[in-house]
Amino acid sequence: MSQLERILYINRVIEETGGVKTAQITNSFEISRRQVLRDIAYLRDRLDAPIIYQRQRRWYTYSEPFALFKAANERLLVLGAIFRSLAQAQGMDSILVDGASDALDQSVEGEYRGLGDRIVFLTPIQDWPPWEIFNTVIDAMKRNLRLTLSYTDSQGAATKRHIEALRLINYSGRWYLLAWDMHKQALRTFHLARVASLAPIEGDRTKEQYSASALDQFINQGYGIFLGGELTWVRFRATGWARAVIATQTWHTDQKVVVNDDDSITVDLPVANLNEILSSLLYYGPFIQPLAPPHFVRIYQETIKEMYENL
Repeated sequence: MSQLERILYINRVIEETGGVKTAQITNSFEISRRQVLRDIAYLRDRLDAPIIYQRQRRWYTYSEPFALFKAANERLLVLGAIFRSLAQAQGMDSILVDGASDALDQSVEGEYRGLGDRIVFLTPIQDWPPWEIFNTVIDAMKRNLRLTLSYTDSQGAATKRHIEALRLINYSGRWYLLAWDMHKQALRTFHLARVASLAPIEGDRTKEQYSASALDQFINQGYGIFLGGELTWVRFRATGWARAVIATQTWHTDQKVVVNDDDSITVDLPVANLNEILSSLLYYGPFIQPLAPPHFVRIYQETIKEMYENL
């Protein structure tokens, strides 16, 4: 039994009954009292749990509310479901899937393990790149080498770039490479499925252009995957079934949602690429009304008009 499983057990019993006795833990895991005390010390010293011994009840309890592990078993079950779904979608060898699944299962308390197969994670789109491309990126990152990239953009134009691979990002089931474009001297996002070829430039080593925190900030600055450029705050109104769906979603951590008097909602969020938010909103048809800024409203209306003319 892993220490994590024992700590999850200790925490859950305290949450459910108010405290836990050492005998409960030794009997459940067939370990010594000394090991139990080490686990409790780990909870207190390493995880900052306010765990104390209460002599009147002869058990360990929390002296104040503590929620670090709240619903940990349930969250680990969800994590396992996500892993198995993604692994099956891309045809990962069963020996690798089973090994990783077993490692996740060992982190879940025994009585929860049988529930793993009853939690299913599905994604509507799985756009896996050739593993040769993916592996080349990983190898270049490991060896700190620049790459020569042959790429076809969304308009069908073929280009060749010299890049520094910085981050591999999975967004809505598609894989993207965030890289420093040596020619543009700027960060660019490349859809890996459109990469025709990729080769390391031996001896040409990368330079640290950005810190990890700066890259994280760049990735999370606006809605969508097409990053960079000036952020635009977009506002739209959602009604009907679109309102019901969007009201429970988080499109961006900085979004602002207001419930209107007619029960519709108004959403404001930062966007780096207007075409991307446009395509997302068109999915909801007449139940979305673009409100601001004016040039976004114009693009939205022109797109709908063009769609109608092409029917």
